[in-house]
Amino acid sequence: MRELVQRYLNAAKGKDIQALDGIFTQDAVYIETNGATYTNLAQIKQWFEKLTRDGSVTAWDIRKIVCDGENAAVQWYYEYRSNTGECVSRDGVALIEISDCKIKRWNEFSQTVNKTYPYQV
Repeated sequence: MRELVQRYLNAAKGKDIQALDGIFTQDAVYIETNGATYTNLAQIKQWFEKLTRDGSVTAWDIRKIVCDGENAAVQWYYEYRSNTGECVSRDGVALIEISDCKIKRWNEFSQTVNKTYPYQV
């Protein structure tokens, strides 16, 4: 499981759209943190192509992974820099379902990297 997830993160960082064929099932569902949902490999590739054309994933690192059979939860750190210079960094979690050694569902949740501590003195 970890190797498969790492292959996807490396493909994102390396802008390797061809690698997605060996990572996602044809009927995979990918749900981004903003709710955008792609319901098959062709749509995932279309989104991925735009993402990598408009900027670069400069970091996407696994912090922790927990597996239970064909399901996993991955805690990650993500950083993206657009071609206009805007930088987005997030801490997040993806809930992942695997089928036939490929990702069938990737569902992301995230929060900002800059934490606040409202009750700390």
